[in-house]
Amino acid sequence: MNNLTFLMPCRIESEDRLKNIITSISYITHHFPQSPIIVKENDRQSVFQDKALPVIERIVGNIPTNLYHIFEQSEDKFFYKTRILNDLLLAAKTEVVYNYDVDVVYPVSSYTTAYNMITQGGFDAVYPYGCGVYQWAVDYPISLFDAFISSEFNLSVLQPNCKLQPSVMGWGQMIKRQVYIDSYMWNENFISWGAEDCEFYFRLNSFGFKVGRVNEDIYHFEHGRTFNSHYHNPKFMDNHNLWNTIRNLDKDAIIRYYEDQNYVKERRRQLNAGV
Repeated sequence: MNNLTFLMPCRIESEDRLKNIITSISYITHHFPQSPIIVKENDRQSVFQDKALPVIERIVGNIPTNLYHIFEQSEDKFFYKTRILNDLLLAAKTEVVYNYDVDVVYPVSSYTTAYNMITQGGFDAVYPYGCGVYQWAVDYPISLFDAFISSEFNLSVLQPNCKLQPSVMGWGQMIKRQVYIDSYMWNENFISWGAEDCEFYFRLNSFGFKVGRVNEDIYHFEHGRTFNSHYHNPKFMDNHNLWNTIRNLDKDAIIRYYEDQNYVKERRRQLNAGV
């Protein structure tokens, strides 16, 4: 999968997140060492550089040549995922990208199936997990982290600490880079957390892109919640209201809305400038 780039926005605000991003990057690097991973970290200081990267290097046995880290210093309390994902899109060079949540891993076959669906099966975007009861929520203490790493990422090691929960939206999607651009990218008017994933899925389908799913499990490593990943987010109702507005528009009205967005105009300028 060397024509695929994993795009990872991150802010490591807890020990849980630290374990999770170490796990997901090590897992991807172990199974897909030819696929670039670009991490963009937005925070007051780089926790990834200081605490995550040294552990990843020990796990994989060297400095991963497929891993690229971008740090953006910020005092903003809000984690601006949509903007950071669009930044990562501009940094990617492959024809397929994977907007990837740092808290998840999938069976190896789910990655390859999704990739083949796009590169060989005519799909524009693929959600590599099922819609229904497909989420294994993993209670992930440090002892299980150590056991999972030592097992060389045998997913069965996680099972005693898993419970099944619903799986609908979020956690990312694999998508053609040009389709990502043509669909106006992530809506940067969604700030922090809430409804941005639903709106993006709705928009892809409204524009007639071929969107698929891999009806397999997802392993989601549990983590503490700040308002940037919870309904307590002060921006949640603004995000919810924006989603409700867009979901009631027809295709032509959605296009008019997006053509008028300043972020779209700026991203197009950056793309044309080759940034």
